[in-house]
Amino acid sequence: MPWARRTTFLLWGVSVALLALTVVAVRDLAEPAGTWIVGGTVLASLVPFAAGWLATRHDPANWVGTWLTAAGTNILLQMAHGNWADALAAAPSDLPASAVLLNLTQGVWMGWFVPFAMVLLLFPDGRPADRRARRTVFALLGSVVAFNLLLAVAPGPLMPPLQDWPRPFGEHWVGNGSIPALLVFYGSLVMAALATRRRYRAATDEVARARLRWMFLTCLTVPATILLCWAGYLLTGTPVVALGGLIAMNVAIPAATLVAMLRHELYDVDRAVVAATVYPLLAFGVVAAHAGLSAALALALGAASTVPAVLATVVVVVLLLPARALLLRVLGARLHPRRARGVDALRALVSEVHAGTAQPERLEPVLQEALRDPGLRVGYRQPGHPTPVGVDGLPVLGDGTPIRLSGSDIGVIVAGPGHSRVPADVAREAALLAESVRLRGELSQALVEVDASRERLLRAGYEERRRLEMDLHDGAQQRLVSLGMRLRVAQHQVAAGGTVAIDPLVDDAVEELALAVRELREIAHGLRPSCLDDGLGPALESLSRSSALPLHVSYSGGDLPDHVSVTAYYVASEGVTNAVKHSGARRVALDVWRTDNGLHVAVHDDGAGGARIAGGTGLAMLHDRVRALGGRLSVTDRQPAGTSLVAVIPCGS
Repeated sequence: MPWARRTTFLLWGVSVALLALTVVAVRDLAEPAGTWIVGGTVLASLVPFAAGWLATRHDPANWVGTWLTAAGTNILLQMAHGNWADALAAAPSDLPASAVLLNLTQGVWMGWFVPFAMVLLLFPDGRPADRRARRTVFALLGSVVAFNLLLAVAPGPLMPPLQDWPRPFGEHWVGNGSIPALLVFYGSLVMAALATRRRYRAATDEVARARLRWMFLTCLTVPATILLCWAGYLLTGTPVVALGGLIAMNVAIPAATLVAMLRHELYDVDRAVVAATVYPLLAFGVVAAHAGLSAALALALGAASTVPAVLATVVVVVLLLPARALLLRVLGARLHPRRARGVDALRALVSEVHAGTAQPERLEPVLQEALRDPGLRVGYRQPGHPTPVGVDGLPVLGDGTPIRLSGSDIGVIVAGPGHSRVPADVAREAALLAESVRLRGELSQALVEVDASRERLLRAGYEERRRLEMDLHDGAQQRLVSLGMRLRVAQHQVAAGGTVAIDPLVDDAVEELALAVRELREIAHGLRPSCLDDGLGPALESLSRSSALPLHVSYSGGDLPDHVSVTAYYVASEGVTNAVKHSGARRVALDVWRTDNGLHVAVHDDGAGGARIAGGTGLAMLHDRVRALGGRLSVTDRQPAGTSLVAVIPCGS
């Protein structure tokens, strides 16, 4: 078992012991509010405990999880130490106490900061990044030890509430060295926060940089909280002012560490970094400006007048919005140059597209250059494609940043290997360009399909004319020519004074004409099924009677133009035939209904699926026939639930 995990288990045991000591001290105090304080403190410790447990589970050998657990243990330590001291100060008390231990733990409050500073120094791999970070670790831990040892012999009483307790080590001027030790401690906290920035600047992997940005978001809470604590002592005599900083530090750092280790792409952290920098600066500026204006106007108009406060408020409010926008733009470009480069490059491309000097299809190479990610791909959602495709027609795979426009998912930007996700602001800026590329691609694809469909229709028409020509030549035409020749021979015989049997000749002629008419009718029926003479509904019922599989027909189309009925019949016939011949289905359903959009023809089977609209197939011919009428035909393969063939045919005459 790694030592990091062993130490984590030890900290859990220590935490249980500290909780037990707290309960003993609260019972000795006998204060009703003590139970609620203990419960709230335990709840507060759950955040770092949970983060430490998950981090240790994710990487048992990483000391980051151990120090997060130590942050939870520290909360219980502060509670146990404070309640024990309060119980000892509220004499009489039966609690055991050691003056030596109390003198050596006056700096126990440092425990609020040490675990989180160590997390900043060790994140993400559990080791200091460089020599400066290692020196900071020694300075941090050494200053804690030195401060407590020197404070034990410093002149003056112990810290409240035990200021009247004895000093077993005495008082010595050497104890004044606790002040330099305290300054070293604070300097170490600042260096721990800066260590995150140094590690971020040294990182070359975009994923590592994305994780470190999460830590950068919260690293300043450590030195800022101790500054608040000192400010509270100077202004109010108590550390209550630092309570907000302590809460933020004990929640933000564990949460940010956990997200950075496990789910660094959970949220657009760069936006949070900019906001976390802008709004404190903005708040400070507002307070300072308001105070300065109020003071200046009070001197000019009179201190007792309410006019200065009103005027100062109006001026600050007027300046607030442009100041916010300016700070967001300036700090956004400074703190997150990748986002700024992407947005600026896209805006420049939009201007070039509007000027006619560039095409929107340059979206992908422009982003590759701006974000310095040669492997970046931009995919566009196209009808008939389950996955986004690039401008080259190849699928774009991977989990990327979606491109949305008006609530619709129109594409995706997938970062290359080793690069972090593309910022959401860049995807939003690319939305109009992506929509333009997508629509242009759909139009180009539609034109290609129209040209191919026209070519197939021309080829099919030519082949159909040749077939009709052959059928007419080999059938009815031959009969009629032969009949004409026989009549001409009989005419010549009569003209030459011969005799001709008229009755047999007329009978044969009538029979030949009847055969020719029948063949012509059969050819005509090949162009238009004769079953449509009674309408589309009865024609579809005839399909159910002749189908080799159980066929359920539902029809509510009403009266239709002839060309719509013919096309719908061919769609239904081809769909049923494919289901019978190729799908291995047990039953087929044929539904025909009419809406404002046109006539819908749907053929569903429960077969093995696998049907495709491919060139040279009957479905391709149907697709062209439906498209020629301005409709659309689609095939959905619902493996293993069968196939659905759906056509929508406009019903205009």
